[in-house]
Amino acid sequence: MHKNWHLLYFTILALHLGAITLQYPTLQLATKPLLVLTLIIYSLKALTNTPPVFKTLLIAALCCSWAGDILLMFDARQEVFFMAGLGSFLLSHLCYISLFLKIRYTNPPLVLCRWPFIFLTEACVLAFIFFLLPHLGPLLVPVIIYAITISFTLLCAMHAFHFNTQPRTWRILIGAIVFIISDALLATNKFYQPLPAAQWWVMLTYGLAQWGIVSGSVAYLDTRRHNALATR
Repeated sequence: MHKNWHLLYFTILALHLGAITLQYPTLQLATKPLLVLTLIIYSLKALTNTPPVFKTLLIAALCCSWAGDILLMFDARQEVFFMAGLGSFLLSHLCYISLFLKIRYTNPPLVLCRWPFIFLTEACVLAFIFFLLPHLGPLLVPVIIYAITISFTLLCAMHAFHFNTQPRTWRILIGAIVFIISDALLATNKFYQPLPAAQWWVMLTYGLAQWGIVSGSVAYLDTRRHNALATR
């Protein structure tokens, strides 16, 4: 079942990227909301017997992302759509953070703080904020709050799993990193200067990021459920 859903997801992503390349706005509008919607349905089906707290947090994160995707489709018309989309993705990341923290404290032994990675992550995020600072205008505070929040998503993912013994969780870590790259491209294109093929690269990285986080989380939770059944 998982392979079929992954194939469907990447088919939709390829159609969306093709629509951007060939400048078919109708197909873009049709395929963009389907990306996260596919992940929502996949997660609902795959996590049927998962403890409700994990399932609820993952689905909530995806639903907020889905709302953000739809709102950002109209951000060129009015700035309020960008603000609403930013708020939706902020809520999405708060749900991801809550999910990873819940996993961290129920996935013994507790992962020790990886201080070099913490400092590197926050240094990169702060450097990017200072880079954009003169160009943010009235969106200064919301963008800073969002940037710090998304960095916490990465840090929580980094400290939730034992990557050596839970290998498929690498997808989550890579997904969180690529999510930051996607948002950095979007922010640079919007606030600093237009980038070549920005929309294409933003959607490619965003699509890969969401898939990595969701597929890795589902794989981890599925393995966890099977291990719990085996020890009964």
